[in-house]
Amino acid sequence: MKKWTVYIVVLVSLVLLAGCGKQETGSELLTETQETVELAEEPLEPVVTETSEGIALHIYCGDELAENIVQTTVYVESADEETVMEELLAALEIGEEVELDSISFGTNQGGDRVIMLDFNQAFADYVKKLSSAGENIVMGSVTNTFLDCYQCELLLVTVEGKVLETNYNVYEEYLEYYPYVESAYRVVTELLETEDGVSITCPQIEGLGDERIQEKWNEIMLANEQMAVEGWGGGGTYTVTYTLKTMTTDTLSILMDGVFSDGSYDEQTFKYTYNIDLNTGGSIRLADHVDVELLAENMFEGKGYYVDEALAPYFLERIQSIYESPDSLARSLEGYDYVEDGSDPYGYSYLENGKVWLCMEVPHSMGDYIEIELDVQ
Repeated sequence: MKKWTVYIVVLVSLVLLAGCGKQETGSELLTETQETVELAEEPLEPVVTETSEGIALHIYCGDELAENIVQTTVYVESADEETVMEELLAALEIGEEVELDSISFGTNQGGDRVIMLDFNQAFADYVKKLSSAGENIVMGSVTNTFLDCYQCELLLVTVEGKVLETNYNVYEEYLEYYPYVESAYRVVTELLETEDGVSITCPQIEGLGDERIQEKWNEIMLANEQMAVEGWGGGGTYTVTYTLKTMTTDTLSILMDGVFSDGSYDEQTFKYTYNIDLNTGGSIRLADHVDVELLAENMFEGKGYYVDEALAPYFLERIQSIYESPDSLARSLEGYDYVEDGSDPYGYSYLENGKVWLCMEVPHSMGDYIEIELDVQ
C-alpha cells in the first residue's frame, strides 16, 4: 500500500508541475488561443503619420448619438501605448481608474499579427454596466484603435490575465475590426456678395472628423476669397463658383471658376484650385504625385495629355514657344498648386476620377484657360 501511495503522490506532483507556468485564464478556449501565438521578441512601435500639427493618431469612439463607431484624428507629441490609451479613454469619456496593465505582440499560426491587451478590473466593471450597444461601441473602439495604431490584424483582450465576461459576451477569441463609419463631411457654400458686382461662392467644410484640418482650410479659402472681394475695383462684375472634383475620405479637390469684366471689354475667365490631403491637412501639389520632368518631356513632344482636338496644335505651339526646353517647363510645373507659405503658384491642377487635370493659362482667343487631362494616374 505504501508503494502505491508513493506512486500516487509522485503522479499528482507531476501533474501539478506540468500545470505550473500555464496561466489560468478561466477559459480553455482563450488559453488555447494564447498558446498558439508566438510572442514577438521586441514590442511593436505605433505606425503613425507625422504632420506639422504633431503626430496624427486615429482614435475610434461612438458618434454623438452613440449609434455608430466613428474614426477621429488627434494630434500628440509622442506615440506609445500610454498615449493611445489616454486619448482613447478621453474619446470614450471613461474615467482614469481604467488602466491598461500590459500590451504584448505576436504572430499566430496563420501569420496574422496579434495584439494582446490586459486591462485592470476597473475596465471589466465599467463594461459590465453598459448596455449591449454601449458595450459594442467600447469594445469596438478599443479594438479598432489598437489594430489601426499598430497595424495588426487580430486582438485578444483579458482582465488581470483572465477572460473578460460581461452580461452579453465572453471575450475568449480573437477580435477583428468592428464596422465603423468614416467621419462623414460635407462642403457648404458661404456666399460673398457686394453691391458693386462681386459674387463669390466660397466652399466651406463641415463635419470633418479632424477639426484642425477643417478649421485650417476653411480659414484659407475664406481669406483668399475675401481678399478678392476687397481687391475688386468695381465697375463691372466679378463672379466665382466652385465644383467638387474629388470628395473622398482622403482627398478633397475643388475647382474654382471665375469670370470678370469691367464693362469695357469681353468677359475674362480664370481658374484655380484647392487640393487637400484630409489625412495630413497639407496642400496636394502637382509635383507631389506626378513626375513633372517626364510630364514636361512628353508635353514638349505633344503626348501624354488630352486637350480639345481643335486647340491641340495651337497649344503645342504655345508650349514650345513659351518654354525654352522641357527643363524650363518642368520648373514651371513643379510650382503648380497652392503653397501654404503664401507665394503665388505658377498654375493649378485638380484630381477627378483618379485622373490629374491641369488648368493652364492661354490667350483670350483660346479661352483664357484650358483644362488638360494627363495620361497619368
